[in-house]
Amino acid sequence: MEHDSENMIPAEFYSEYEERPFKSCTRCGETLKDFEDGYQVGKVYRRGETIFEYALCHPCHVKMMDEVSAESRERLENFQAEHLQLNLGRQFCAVCGISRADIPDQEYSLAGIFEGVALIHSLTICGGCTEHMNSLLSQKTRDVWRDFINENFPGVPADALPDPNKILVM
Repeated sequence: MEHDSENMIPAEFYSEYEERPFKSCTRCGETLKDFEDGYQVGKVYRRGETIFEYALCHPCHVKMMDEVSAESRERLENFQAEHLQLNLGRQFCAVCGISRADIPDQEYSLAGIFEGVALIHSLTICGGCTEHMNSLLSQKTRDVWRDFINENFPGVPADALPDPNKILVM
């Protein structure tokens, strides 16, 4: 994997549209490197192409997770406690362990937690495991995602983009 020689952010976490590391939060527009608590980059890939991407500063991520229903949060926390394997790296699904090369349609979500230019943690979740996680979401949580899409990606129908937990790391 190629890295930017100045900062070592893996290229798969670059903004596909800007062809460089993310510079600002998708939600608030503030400069990501200014957040001491870091930020998250989320991307969804299908057949080798990025179909959705965003970056959230820590305060915006926390605010968005606070908007998620208690029911969804509890279900997802229980699911993650039982199934999430944080030691598999980015080449394997953190839930079922399938290799990215073997994922049907090569559809998977990639999430990374950064502090400045340092990648602190990352994981991959395959499309099948994502669908299972999405089945745990309440309508309130789906509405939070729809609002996020409408506010930050004008003109794109929310149903055309992945559900929230394809790329949200709690």
